[in-house]
Amino acid sequence: MADGRVDARAVLIDIDGVLTVSWEPLPGAVAALRALREAGLSFALVTNTTSRTRAHIAATLADAGFPVPRSDVLTRPPPRRRTCADTTPAPGAYRSTAATSPRTSTACTWSPSART
Repeated sequence: MADGRVDARAVLIDIDGVLTVSWEPLPGAVAALRALREAGLSFALVTNTTSRTRAHIAATLADAGFPVPRSDVLTRPPPRRRTCADTTPAPGAYRSTAATSPRTSTACTWSPSART
């Protein structure tokens, strides 16, 4: 690193605000990504969006000229749904479950046990 260069094996690049704004490429972004690809440097494009799939993001970027397949796009993982098995009741409690809707996970409530 004496010459000011950093030895890197891979680069993580944020999409919104770094490569694009409102999914439109910023000046020089497409060329920069192509240069990384041609140099053989591994990279991943990251975003915290949850409103689009990785495939949709990759297709949108490809339509804008970015050389990226779906495998180059990393998104925020979907929220982990909490299940009844993930919760620990107070000693002597029993579990009562009810599906709240088809789009949500099972709701769990813990009630005092009738046993003493």
